Amino acid sequence: MLTGLLVLVSGWVSAQEKDDKGARPSIDSAMAISPDYLPTRTAPMPTTEFYPLSYSTIDTTLYHISEYDPLLYNRNLYQSLGINGQAHKSMLFDFDHPMGFTWVTFPYPLYYRRMQDLKIYDLKTSFTDIDFNYGILKEFDFGATHAQHIRQADFVVNLDGASNEGYFVRQNINHLNLSAIARYETPNKIYGFLLAYIYNHGKFAENGGLEDCASFTDRNPRDPNTDASSNLTGYAVMFKNGLTTLNTHATQLLNYVNIRDKKGNYYGTFSHTLDFNYIDSRFTDNDLNNLFYRDRYYINTDTTNDSIRFYSIANSLQWSNYSPTDTVSSQPYFFRFAGGVRHEYAHLSMPVVADNSLTVFARTSIRLFKVWEIYGNISYSLFGYTRNDAMARAGFRFSINPKQRHYLGFEASFNRYAPDYLLTNYFGNNNSWNLNWGKQNMFKASAYWTIFDYRVGFNFYNLGRYVYLNSNFEPQQLPKPAQVIQFHVSAPVRTKHFALDAELALQHSTREAITVPLFAGKLSALYTTRIFKKRLRFQVGVDLFYNTRYYADGYNPILHQFFSQRDVLVGNYLYVNAHLALRVKRISFFIRGGNLLSGLFSFHYLTTPNYPMQSRNLEFGVNWKFYD
Repeated sequence: MLTGLLVLVSGWVSAQEKDDKGARPSIDSAMAISPDYLPTRTAPMPTTEFYPLSYSTIDTTLYHISEYDPLLYNRNLYQSLGINGQAHKSMLFDFDHPMGFTWVTFPYPLYYRRMQDLKIYDLKTSFTDIDFNYGILKEFDFGATHAQHIRQADFVVNLDGASNEGYFVRQNINHLNLSAIARYETPNKIYGFLLAYIYNHGKFAENGGLEDCASFTDRNPRDPNTDASSNLTGYAVMFKNGLTTLNTHATQLLNYVNIRDKKGNYYGTFSHTLDFNYIDSRFTDNDLNNLFYRDRYYINTDTTNDSIRFYSIANSLQWSNYSPTDTVSSQPYFFRFAGGVRHEYAHLSMPVVADNSLTVFARTSIRLFKVWEIYGNISYSLFGYTRNDAMARAGFRFSINPKQRHYLGFEASFNRYAPDYLLTNYFGNNNSWNLNWGKQNMFKASAYWTIFDYRVGFNFYNLGRYVYLNSNFEPQQLPKPAQVIQFHVSAPVRTKHFALDAELALQHSTREAITVPLFAGKLSALYTTRIFKKRLRFQVGVDLFYNTRYYADGYNPILHQFFSQRDVLVGNYLYVNAHLALRVKRISFFIRGGNLLSGLFSFHYLTTPNYPMQSRNLEFGVNWKFYD
């Protein structure tokens, strides 16, 4: 079969390349390099606290082609609920609290986009990227991006989604993400705006995990009647009718005016940012399982229908001595400063809350003697739920060799903030509390060394009054501070034909409520070459993922939150994936086999208690990049 496929591809490659024989790069009507050679760059979208833009060229290699889902990315060390698209949590401890009121932090960081996840494009004409992946026989996902440059304006549209039936009862997911960006700047560069919109939709069948996970994991792999994928629908699950529906809308409008006199002297930029966020969350279940609900019913003993709506409107005014469109400076000396004020109105139902907050903020970035960069930011809230919230960050970076991106750096941050409002006041059919917490005090110190894309980092966390969900699904605050230590290595090795990507982390936590694996790591080994007279690029690769045993957090789908538990250990299992990929010009194909060792030695492939990962599976994918 493989031989026939290669013969077929060989003939198709020859047809594809026939008209291009001897072709050379040419200049198109936009004075850009011809479509086959046109580079496209992206940078993180400027938000309220914007910094000079740092562009990077889109990766067009085959190295990451089989990472069709964010959970498969080599850099992402996450626990999940067994299939792509469901709730997940990083195995590497971190905290990232935005400025302002936060109702809840949803456990979909790799799927549900936020404004800071969007990219703006630097291109001459247009760029289009289409992806489609199909898994036998349970899943498919797709993605499409189009960016267009028209005179002084740029437009970007992203659309992606996924559907997965799952392998156990009540495990299927469907989600859709749409985002759009429009930015414009007048020819004289006096006025500009950036408008962005995000829509996230998800429908998740929640089975709550297996009732008796040991009956799955403790099977004898040497029993001839045991198969990794047989009778999976026969295992009893916690929820037979649990369903989560989640919709979010986010809009940001950034207007800015660059102040210049008639001689062209620059006196800074005034900017106004309007942010609107809306969340509609609903969990329903009409077959309540007491093993999970534990006889706690505050509204109805037959049906759970917890619906919450939240929206917020924030306006920010600030002055800066750099524009949102400025790029990172190559000057040996510079001083960048920005400061402003932000008002936010937040409204929440169930329980009903109307909150106003006012926050002042400032940030700076300084370069000295060509090699030293000092940066920092600070914010303080004056009233509302976030009253007396304070955040400060400072760091410096020493440039050893900028051409090699060779740096040494240190950073420290302190965050004092109120927990997510869900952990303070909540009322639902099966959970209810009204609590008064002191401010959480989070301190982080980091040191790192980088050269090219290699990075070695060290993090130390001190967590005071940390609020978390305990094993009874109730918020609890640590009576004493906890410390977490991390050591992390990222090493992308590249040679002519071989590539090796390694993400390795060592961690230790001093409190049982904050559990992390002692070791977690991913390793990808790839071999790439050209065949059929170098017209077709061929790649074969293998991916390994392993973490030591630890008490990974469990998952509560009613609250959309992970919780601390000390009953089930997960880990000490080697996940092995392999793939084969082909590329002709701008079209790439791959076939990927996942969890190839499942059932051969054990069935303990879980990253979250009671949620087994997929057994052996097969995935096909195609990626097509257009440059017009």
